[in-house]
Amino acid sequence: MKKFILCLLLLVFSAPGNSQTANIRGMYVDGFDNILGNIQSEDSLLNYAQSNNFNYLALYNLHVVNANNDLTNLSSSTVLANFIQKAKQFYSISQVGAVGENFNFFNNVINVYNQQHTNPLQKFDVYNIEFEFWNTSSVSPGNYYCNTYLQPASLSCDTAGAFTYYTTLIHQVDSLAQANGVISELYVGWFNNGQAIAMGNSIDRILLHDYISNYSWLYSYVNSRLQDLAARNIITEVIPIFSAEPNFMGPWLATNSLSQPYNDLVSAFNNASGAWKSYINLNGYQYFAYSFMPPSPVGLNIQLEEITENSLYPNPSSGAFTITNKNGSTEKVEIYNTIGESIENGEILQTSDKTIIDLSNQPKGIYFVKITDNNNVLSIQKVVIQ
Repeated sequence: MKKFILCLLLLVFSAPGNSQTANIRGMYVDGFDNILGNIQSEDSLLNYAQSNNFNYLALYNLHVVNANNDLTNLSSSTVLANFIQKAKQFYSISQVGAVGENFNFFNNVINVYNQQHTNPLQKFDVYNIEFEFWNTSSVSPGNYYCNTYLQPASLSCDTAGAFTYYTTLIHQVDSLAQANGVISELYVGWFNNGQAIAMGNSIDRILLHDYISNYSWLYSYVNSRLQDLAARNIITEVIPIFSAEPNFMGPWLATNSLSQPYNDLVSAFNNASGAWKSYINLNGYQYFAYSFMPPSPVGLNIQLEEITENSLYPNPSSGAFTITNKNGSTEKVEIYNTIGESIENGEILQTSDKTIIDLSNQPKGIYFVKITDNNNVLSIQKVVIQ
């Protein structure tokens, strides 16, 4: 399996010959144990993901899900299988990842779940390792990683001992993933050159965090770590993680699009110099986390579910939609893309009883149609061009 590194950082970059297209547009889903099984909560999550063009969900709290719904049992795990299938089949999610911190959980729970579900639409596609070996407060004596993992393995309770444990962990998970046709990835914050090389040799992709509170730091914050990841002289796939938390990028995202950090990071990366760049492949971005994300879509400032009085059909379509006008008259129709930008060149034809919208000249994807009458919002509806 080709080795990649997804770097979760608040950044976007591209090496010479790299595409600037964000192939991975991911989001961590925190509190998933409180979402799963609640149809309204599930659909709210999936509507949000689709309206913001996310195609990858990394699920937290699966150990709690497993405690409530034995994931190694085909019957009791149906609730999770149904969610994953719904996400992939109806909400444009192409990958679903399981987040875990120890090999036993991946091997004895997640992989067993995958083996029992033969439908690929119900399977996990990614095994995501989250073990913060660099976090001194967690690995020091008396703290969680020390007590739970390092001491039982007769390792020192420091970052050196934690990285020794980590190298074994990522090798085990990567081997398990290879044997079962799954992508292995890790999330990482801080590391040195030697650790970067070791990680790159043992994983498919690395998610590298770029948790910044000042947007001007977007590229400088990750530049040296990218160079360390390139030191293998083998192409490493890196995916930056941006944090929507209030103490990081949350305030900035309130008035800016979710895709802009990646685009700006790519631009800065392309403008940087150095032969090392040829060994970094930027392939998208990741966000932490669902509960901190801004309203969707940017620019509409209204929840999609709140107003849906007009009838719009067919949906999905190949480009043309018909709206049945409320009260026989529609004053204004506006069209937005998923980041809240107005689509000026969509064709709109209105009569007394219907409005026809033709978006066949637009790229395939998701759009929003906002209908107002005397400045009152009548309807905001999601439309899909296939």
